[in-house]
Amino acid sequence: MISRRNLIWLIPLFLVLSFPLWRPPVASFLTPRGGYDESLANRKLDEHNFTMEQVRITQSEKGKITLEIQARQAYTGQTQDDFAMEEVDAVITADSGEQTFITARKGLLDKKNAILTLIDEVVVIKPKDKYELYTDLLIYNDKTKFANSPGKTHLIGEKIEIKGNNLIFNTKTEAYDLSGRVRCKLTNFSTPDSSSP
Repeated sequence: MISRRNLIWLIPLFLVLSFPLWRPPVASFLTPRGGYDESLANRKLDEHNFTMEQVRITQSEKGKITLEIQARQAYTGQTQDDFAMEEVDAVITADSGEQTFITARKGLLDKKNAILTLIDEVVVIKPKDKYELYTDLLIYNDKTKFANSPGKTHLIGEKIEIKGNNLIFNTKTEAYDLSGRVRCKLTNFSTPDSSSP
């Protein structure tokens, strides 16, 4: 007498024994169509492409924010450590807490080397020293704390106006080095008294 329990064991046995009959049509059905292209498996995928709107990037050192960047748009550069940006507003904070404000049309942040490159209509405002700097290219290294403007630079202060090329500024010592043909205009400047020793 065949019980239900024995019937359940007969189904897998039937499938195993009839395998040579149903294998070819099932294998044909499951075979991928269109062939296999090895070049697709070996292609290099660009994994770091992105575009973001209204971006805010913050860089800190020893628990203090040293560089804060806001941009209308940011996207990947040539490597995964580069960010290209549009309409950039940056704030550099010195160890003393003094802030320097920078705006530019374009920017490039090298995250690995902590270098911020600003391009087109770059304006640097330093409220404490009451001056503004205008240039078309400014490179700031957050590790060395040096800013370099290798092109034409125009600096306007409270009583001074300087034009020149290749400005290097050390944000730690606040020392300037301006080379090339330098033109300086001083206002409300009195000449030293020639009668004094």
